[in-house]
Amino acid sequence: MIRTLGYARLKTGERLRLAALSAPARRYAAAIRDFLAHKGQPWLMHVDLANEGKVDKLRTTYYVGFLGAEIVGNVMIVGDGRAGILGHVYTRPDHRRKGVCQRLMLAALTGFCKGGGQALSLGTGYNSPAYWIYHGFGFRSVEEGSGSMVLECVPGSLARYFGPAGVRVTAARWEHWAGLSLLFAQPEGNLLRSKAYGIFGPAIFEGGFLQLQAQRERLGVQAQVLVTRAGHVVGAAILQRDPGWPAEVHTLDIFVHPSFQGKLTDLLGALEFPARGKVQAYLDYPSSERVAALMGQGFRLEATLPRQLVRKGQCTDVLVYSRWGEQRG
Repeated sequence: MIRTLGYARLKTGERLRLAALSAPARRYAAAIRDFLAHKGQPWLMHVDLANEGKVDKLRTTYYVGFLGAEIVGNVMIVGDGRAGILGHVYTRPDHRRKGVCQRLMLAALTGFCKGGGQALSLGTGYNSPAYWIYHGFGFRSVEEGSGSMVLECVPGSLARYFGPAGVRVTAARWEHWAGLSLLFAQPEGNLLRSKAYGIFGPAIFEGGFLQLQAQRERLGVQAQVLVTRAGHVVGAAILQRDPGWPAEVHTLDIFVHPSFQGKLTDLLGALEFPARGKVQAYLDYPSSERVAALMGQGFRLEATLPRQLVRKGQCTDVLVYSRWGEQRG
């Protein structure tokens, strides 16, 4: 479905039509895919599946700018209506420096926040020209020097998003993408959040989630999320085969917002651990709550990797907790 939002005068005097295009994009599906073809995989996997209506309850909205019948710019927001990811910000090279991006960014942020959105995340190069464009719209780095950025629609939105609430465990689906990204980007909590996807401190999970979806079958991925009654993602557990080893070795990543550490056992209990082989969980020291929950599931300390995690000049030990199935040597 496409909806015209209005018109804006560019620096050149040209009249830009602003429109919100919701996936499935139907008659615009080929045009939007062609416009974003430079993104490559796994990004286009989402574009294709969204246009086929195969992304569960995920909302995908392209804020597009038209000059005549031609698409000249795009800003995409995906999410569940509360948490969102802003991405695929692109203007055709021959239409840059006209103000297209500024007009589309304003339309996208207005549409998301006025539509009930609470917070957006994005990833870009720190201190790049794009970084300062986003900074100008209110996005801020999740920590100093980071290109992972977050915007609160209203000050205090994140505190309310991660505030105390009843929770349940459910299988991760496409609509949890933005919530997972927001969760992993939070400054509070354990540092080592996902060994499998390389998250060693606050960082978004935009590309990581696409990798997860792309290799679900090949690596036998199990992903469970802890969600509040309002649908906020406050915890995640991801179990998958480790492709770096020939035998049946699995990696377990588990991260829960500090406000919900008491639900770690529920999250782990939703996973089906393999009957054969080994499962390894990598944790930054001390990770006391995670250690207790893992030991309750039969994990034991296998190794301590001294000063393994180095961030901002600080060294932290990494703990390796493991459990074995039948195939134990």
